[in-house]
Amino acid sequence: MSDWIEVNKEDEEKEQAKMWEPDAIGESIQGKYIDKEEGVGKFKSNLYTIKTQKGEEIKFWGSTVLDNLLEKVPLSCEVKIIFQGKKPSKSGKNPYKDYKVMYKKY
Repeated sequence: MSDWIEVNKEDEEKEQAKMWEPDAIGESIQGKYIDKEEGVGKFKSNLYTIKTQKGEEIKFWGSTVLDNLLEKVPLSCEVKIIFQGKKPSKSGKNPYKDYKVMYKKY
């Protein structure tokens, strides 16, 4: 008998974390801040992970705003991130996504 265990496509899809990509002002996520991966993808961005109270892992991409705010939040804290909408940039070009970040220490 073989020691190999086959991974089915539906198993792989279930294991992938959900991505948070807010569109509406006031959309939020909350959970335990469990991971920060640096230099991910072709743009070398940060990829953050939180774990909700239901045990679901949610990932989201960093941005200048999120990176600066989350830099002040220790791992393993309860974090809440609220999308504040798009704001005009100082250069007048593309607007940026603004966020409010709050955390509690355990």
